[in-house]
Amino acid sequence: MCPAKVPYSRLLNDFRAETHRTQDNSLEEKAINALTGKHRNVINKALRFAQKTGLTKLPIRGTEYLPAHIASNNLSAENPSLATKKVGSVALFTGCASETLDAKTLHDTVFLLQHCGFDVSIPQTQGCCGAIDLHAGNKEKHEQLIEKNTAAFKDYDAIISVASGCGSTLADYHNGLAQRVVDISDFLSKHLSTLSFNPLNASAWLHMPCTLKNTSYGLKGASIAPLLSKISGLDVHTFDANQHCCGAAGTYMLTHKETSNSLRDQVLAPVKKHKTNYLLTSNIGCAMYLRAGLKQAGIRTDVLHPVSLLAQQLKV
Repeated sequence: MCPAKVPYSRLLNDFRAETHRTQDNSLEEKAINALTGKHRNVINKALRFAQKTGLTKLPIRGTEYLPAHIASNNLSAENPSLATKKVGSVALFTGCASETLDAKTLHDTVFLLQHCGFDVSIPQTQGCCGAIDLHAGNKEKHEQLIEKNTAAFKDYDAIISVASGCGSTLADYHNGLAQRVVDISDFLSKHLSTLSFNPLNASAWLHMPCTLKNTSYGLKGASIAPLLSKISGLDVHTFDANQHCCGAAGTYMLTHKETSNSLRDQVLAPVKKHKTNYLLTSNIGCAMYLRAGLKQAGIRTDVLHPVSLLAQQLKV
């Protein structure tokens, strides 16, 4: 966020719209744009089949971004509270990339929210947040997605976002929906005190995405580190306060690979020096890009959303 309140993101997106090209050049760009379409379930099933049969272990371009296990995105529309006392109801924004490539985080989010005492609804008519099309300069498609999501979430007071890129995009909608979007870490900070966690003798590096660090959506959120302190024995390392972008930046990692790789190498330098069990980040694009960098360096580190580690250690 610019200290002088210059709306640089809007200016940049307007420029992208003016220079928008109708054809995507690379295989990676076509694959990412396919996520915003109607075939996310098909892609998810195909990737899970590829993992099951060992195809993803072959030297195929793009597999370096994938987690070790892709979960099914078969999410129930209604998920009742599992706590002794119900606290309230929320809606979950799934996001196209998370729904396809990181459904584990979505399942873990529902699981935690249920144990915090919340009924969790997942509107089936929701779509992509629009970030991918906005960054590509496709403003018309972005406006269509705003209308689609506004209608899908019109009956909910709290909309939980898991991927920080989605959350910051939803928070920029120019309507009432923007005021109801809450990052999962911010939301859990008010309700996690009722839960207990199993200890974990492990270390983790906590990465802060730009969409949490440099946006009004992120700046109103709670720090993630105190949430992780609920797990006894977990040694959490944080990056330097001046940590810059990891290089993913939406589709930037595909269109400016050399610059992106350089940025990623700088961010991963302390992780390479001080090996760790987990690298935690709240942005799926960052997670995929950092995971690929760790794999290329031969480092075996699990890249997870902080919510997944909390869910893993939850006492039930």
